[in-house]
Amino acid sequence: MSEPRYPYVHVSVPADEAELVSDQLWVLGAQGVEERDATTMSAGEGEGVLLVASFPDDTAAHRAVAELTHPARVEHVVGDAWRDAWREHFHPQKIGARLLLRPSWREVEPAEGDVVLTIDPGGAFGSGIHETTRLCLAEVDRRVRGGERVFDAGCGSGILSVAALLLGAAEAVAVDVEDNAVPVSEENAEANGVEARLRVSTTPIEEVEGAFELVLANIQAPILIALAAPIAARVAPGGALVLSGVLAERAEEVEAAYRAEGLAHEATEAESEWRAIVMTRLASG
Repeated sequence: MSEPRYPYVHVSVPADEAELVSDQLWVLGAQGVEERDATTMSAGEGEGVLLVASFPDDTAAHRAVAELTHPARVEHVVGDAWRDAWREHFHPQKIGARLLLRPSWREVEPAEGDVVLTIDPGGAFGSGIHETTRLCLAEVDRRVRGGERVFDAGCGSGILSVAALLLGAAEAVAVDVEDNAVPVSEENAEANGVEARLRVSTTPIEEVEGAFELVLANIQAPILIALAAPIAARVAPGGALVLSGVLAERAEEVEAAYRAEGLAHEATEAESEWRAIVMTRLASG
């Protein structure tokens, strides 16, 4: 059996444009973006920054190269050695008041009150490193108080569902269009001892039954807009919806799509150029 081949887009940019191009890569479907410069062992040649972005398949990678305004190329990593190269960039970090995110290969000494979330991203999006994931995790930390039912649309590595369950949610239902998100999410749930309360699948959002006190959707803005009706329908009366993966210039458009589905805007949180929009549904009666 041949070893798996993982496509990566390499793009060299001036240092002052790295953040903008990194954001473009996320919008184009990157599952992870690594920034290499003179301070890293794997830096590219010359000055500036080399961005290395993983994509789910060759089609997505070549589409991103065609869309980028900077010269870029697709390279492949054969086998799973790529994980070791990325691990040196993942460090424990505190998110919100309680969550302590720990990559599975690093040890931590939690303080009193810390809830340790152990994550191995595998081949799916969701290491907790990117701003969109941190924004969502902070909202999960803020809103889960115990007993909630949570729906995670576009779960990636399952990081948001696992965090909610660790913080006391009763159960989490997670879905993703990528097949590899299912085993990765299940592995992360098992690593954190919450696998019995997680149901993860590739079920389309519109086919998920029931409504939930907390709905999480860390996807790209165009997809959030296109799926506004089925995502909004999953929010229970009195429940909250956290929409992330939204660049600042698309925030008003995303918010409007969910207002049209009967939800009210509660807050917008920001980190860098990214926004997390919190919508709520009024309690019935």
